Amino acid sequence: MTVLLAESVVVYQPPAWWQRALVADGQSWIWVGTLIISLTLISVLALRYVYFLWWLRRIRLLRGQGLISSSELHIGQCAYLQLLEGTEEERLRRWRTMVRYVRPDAVEVDLPTPGEDSKRFVPGTRVVLAVNAIDSLYIMETEVLGIRSDEPRTLKLRKQPLLHRLQRRHFARVEVFAPATVEVVGGKGIGRYAGVVLDIGGGGVCLQVPVAPVVGSVVRLEAPELSNVLPESTRLTVVGVSESVADGHLEYRLHCAFTDLDAEHLERIARFVLQKQHEAMAQRRWHVSQDIGTQGAR
Repeated sequence: MTVLLAESVVVYQPPAWWQRALVADGQSWIWVGTLIISLTLISVLALRYVYFLWWLRRIRLLRGQGLISSSELHIGQCAYLQLLEGTEEERLRRWRTMVRYVRPDAVEVDLPTPGEDSKRFVPGTRVVLAVNAIDSLYIMETEVLGIRSDEPRTLKLRKQPLLHRLQRRHFARVEVFAPATVEVVGGKGIGRYAGVVLDIGGGGVCLQVPVAPVVGSVVRLEAPELSNVLPESTRLTVVGVSESVADGHLEYRLHCAFTDLDAEHLERIARFVLQKQHEAMAQRRWHVSQDIGTQGAR
């Protein structure tokens, strides 16, 4: 008897938790499965809601800075094309077109005119694509990648991540080409870089540099050739960034606003802009008179 009890104690082992669960009522498993599925669905919906809030905040930040994402381009959207190269007459002309396809790396629009004008849009040509979005006109500086020969013929443009709002300037600007040193004080790309001042006006300047600091960054400008107009070190705030290609290299155009320029230097800039405008007008009149004289001689 003692031997049998000892053997029964050795052989008998209490069932594990999963063994007890297997013999439990099947109804409890249904409730557990329903709970797991419900929690999973709630988690997915919560993540989607958080992502939606993040995306909405990002859109508001971009629009507050005068930017929109290129993902807002859509098929059938009316647009305009404008050349960034060529004569002044060609650069002032606009061609009406329409967005045909939006791809991750390119945007295809209708070829403006199948005739003689289509020869202007050869691969590598720098153009501006302008679209009406929200409450303003937004532009994207890009380049032509190619032309599709099948119907309908489309123009393939390089897709940029952002489009910039086209604002009416409060101050006139004149083109200059002055070598400068640009120092990024805060934000992305901190350091000193060699750049070029492309234009200047009462509100700010446009710089060409090899880096792209984020909008809102503070930079310092030193332009010896403009020492009679600007102080030795000018503090600027970046209000817009666009890409451009110069000599086969990717460069960035920084649209900057003056931060703490005094009244004396603002007056110097106004006189400088007025002088440049008068010089350009006089030169244009001289060319017109020369053309008239040449035609009269003929």
